[in-house]
Amino acid sequence: MNRALLSKWNWRFANERRAFWKKVISKKYGVEEGNWCTRAVSERYGVGLWKAIRNEWLFLKDRLAYQVGNGRRVKFWKDKWCGDEPPCESFLSLYSISLSKDAWVSDVWNSNSDGEGWTPIFSRAVNDWEIAMVERFMLKIQAFRVQRGDEDRVVWTASKSGDFSVKSLYFIFGE
Repeated sequence: MNRALLSKWNWRFANERRAFWKKVISKKYGVEEGNWCTRAVSERYGVGLWKAIRNEWLFLKDRLAYQVGNGRRVKFWKDKWCGDEPPCESFLSLYSISLSKDAWVSDVWNSNSDGEGWTPIFSRAVNDWEIAMVERFMLKIQAFRVQRGDEDRVVWTASKSGDFSVKSLYFIFGE
């Protein structure tokens, strides 16, 4: 099958939140956390097309990042939202002591009368030799803010605009 077409359907599924066709597919196959894609299709018969589309998600996902809006659909540690890789890969030792490995970005953002800021919670106090890493981590995420009124958005990293295009995908295939 045409991989570009399959990828385009995955892009549309991630972005067209209120489309009727997405609601039908979501109901039939279920959705992953964050509602960016369906669950993996495991049935043997009668699902050839959507199974092929869903299998292409793994290729597409490696080339996506997330722009945080309200932070309710982006995983704080596991999604690529504040750099070229997810924080769990960039800061593995901090991730290993995190108490909230599956937290959403909105769960780690604290907005109260005293101000706003990031509040990751760790299972223990950091050691002296980890302080520099915590500082680098906090400096990295300080550039990002949760915007309660905005939706989270998926970004295609292979184009300057952040929007998926078949042309940019063919460029990747050519590499």
